[in-house]
Amino acid sequence: MTMNKVWDKLRKHNQANYRQFKFCISFSVLLISSYLMMLFSPLVQNTLPVGGDSRKQIYMIFGIAAVGCIIFVLYTTGLFYRYKSRELGVFLALGSDKGKLTKATLVESAKLVMGCMAAGIVGGCVTALIIGKIFEMIASEANDNKFALSFEGLSGSLIYGIVIFLLVLISLTRSLGRSNVLEIMNQQRKQEPIKNMVTVRYLALGIAMLIIGVFLAAILPGIVLRATHHHMGIWTNLFYLLALVGLYRIMVYSIASHRRGRNPQKYYKNVISYGMLKFQGRSIVRNMLVITLLVMGGLFAFYYAPMSYSGDKSDFYEAGYHYFYSEDTDEVTETEVREMAGKYGVEIENYREGEFIQIVGDGMIRENFDAKGNLIEEYAERYAAYQCISVSEYEILTGEKVAVEDGTYIMIVSSGSHENLYNQFGTMEKLYMYNSGENVSMEYTGNVIYESLVFRWAFDEDMRCIISDRDYALLKEGLPQEQILRQVLFDTDNNEASLAFSNELYREFVLRMSDNMKVPGAYNSVRHEVEGDDYGYNYPAVYDADNPARETDWRYAPNFIYLSASNGFLQRAVFFLMFLYVAVICLAAVGIVSYTRSQSVGLGSKQVFDDLKKLGANNRYVSRLLKTQVKKVYVLPTAIGCVGMFAFETLLLHQNDGGLDAYEFRALGISFLLTVAVVFYQYLIYRISMRRVTNILGLSA
Repeated sequence: MTMNKVWDKLRKHNQANYRQFKFCISFSVLLISSYLMMLFSPLVQNTLPVGGDSRKQIYMIFGIAAVGCIIFVLYTTGLFYRYKSRELGVFLALGSDKGKLTKATLVESAKLVMGCMAAGIVGGCVTALIIGKIFEMIASEANDNKFALSFEGLSGSLIYGIVIFLLVLISLTRSLGRSNVLEIMNQQRKQEPIKNMVTVRYLALGIAMLIIGVFLAAILPGIVLRATHHHMGIWTNLFYLLALVGLYRIMVYSIASHRRGRNPQKYYKNVISYGMLKFQGRSIVRNMLVITLLVMGGLFAFYYAPMSYSGDKSDFYEAGYHYFYSEDTDEVTETEVREMAGKYGVEIENYREGEFIQIVGDGMIRENFDAKGNLIEEYAERYAAYQCISVSEYEILTGEKVAVEDGTYIMIVSSGSHENLYNQFGTMEKLYMYNSGENVSMEYTGNVIYESLVFRWAFDEDMRCIISDRDYALLKEGLPQEQILRQVLFDTDNNEASLAFSNELYREFVLRMSDNMKVPGAYNSVRHEVEGDDYGYNYPAVYDADNPARETDWRYAPNFIYLSASNGFLQRAVFFLMFLYVAVICLAAVGIVSYTRSQSVGLGSKQVFDDLKKLGANNRYVSRLLKTQVKKVYVLPTAIGCVGMFAFETLLLHQNDGGLDAYEFRALGISFLLTVAVVFYQYLIYRISMRRVTNILGLSA
């Protein structure tokens, strides 16, 4: 009988382990390949803003998923070669030459892994193509970009596959380095105990490293930036490695430290379980760490939708429709609005109009950092054209009375407006009269909250303020019509026809606007005058009169809550779907890793369970031991991943502007429900794992 025939017979006997190995390698490559294909497709790349937070977040989650999958592959490889070692031991016992055997094993493993790589990459391409086309169809109303496989995605997938290939062969080479036949044959039974003594001090140091790592990476840069206006740089992210080490130590302690303490009866009752955990300690801890990372990555992706909607103020607006336009525009009048609404059976309620004027004033430019990472603050005599309303007009629009003295102003802000490094209240100190060019000194005296009158971010060039009637009349004198704005607020009775009415009103508003209104959202007319051709926002506004669902970049974009509710998802569909896809990838990996590990824990302990039965243990006792072993794979990693990521997301929201507003609390509530859903998902995987391994071990009642 030739070596190949013997190997074929041994392989058939070990077929289940081969299937598990091939599935895990192929699945890992498929996950990362499909991720890369989606990430580098034109649909996603042309939608994600360059340098934006969404792009950074999606790359960060990719890093988590890639590291988790690599650790998973290393574990799977080690598990596979522990079983395969028996095949190698048989050949060595029969007198096979170790050199030839090593070469044959390497060739066989290389072919096996290359086949898994090819299957994973092809599967990733097919998966990404199917999902990408679904994304494209869903987002087609609001996004013209098309999905296609890219060279970057294919290259990244190939590089990841090569990394997996090399890691598997290195692991195999290390395994084949053993020369003792008995050692090789007994490799399958070999445990990975945690030998070092683990004390409370070890745990305390791990907790300290975790807290310090997160503090230095996530909190300290923000504190330094606010206190010194110095940007520490991305190198601070390296401190997350310190947090990872701390997390590892916490998990080691949970497995290796069990003492009698004040309740010795409990200790002796579980002493066998504790011993079994400790003897498989290192492999269990590695898997716990992978599961924790993947749970955190999946939750971080899941949180994107509620967090991106945290700025949705539709429930807080005082008026369902609010928009403004310059007086040089022949826009839709109140009579025309009511006639248009009547065609759809919609009733206009609480219609009111008010007047704003755009007045040039001074301010601070805070946009760039110098070579040393310090924020550059530059005072500008002529910074922006601020939108000002008189105290009388404000009362007409809102029905609220405020007291504003001459030479002072009050900012109109959102309830979520907070000062931070870039945005500060009261930076404007003077306004310029249009005719004479002389300035009027202005003093900031506070804020009022009126959501429907807030313009964009409410700070700097987006600031709106209330000034006294005298100052308003003085500053309005001689202003051209394009600098005078008409603000409109109204509501409609709540019915389905309001959406059709909103679409027609939007179309009419777009078609009838003047040329000076066709500017992008961040456009600053004063900066444009100062910087000339070097001004970065000197391009046409982006809008579509016939399709309000298309994402806009338009300073005069009207805000209709019915359109926002209907089109909000479509406008950000690619973002939502991409993050959802990432979350599904991470949680699918969590399920596979958890299930695989729980099976190996149970089956690896089969001999111990058999010995316990011979000593008189019944199925109920053995089942309780098995449950204790499997729970370790699920409970602590899921708890740390869920609690840690929820706390981290809360911290990020607080770091953004130094506080949490009503919208962010609402988003955190939704995120909490998503976290509960992930816990329930892990519980289902746990029950499935327990049922499977219980049946295999013959422990079913």
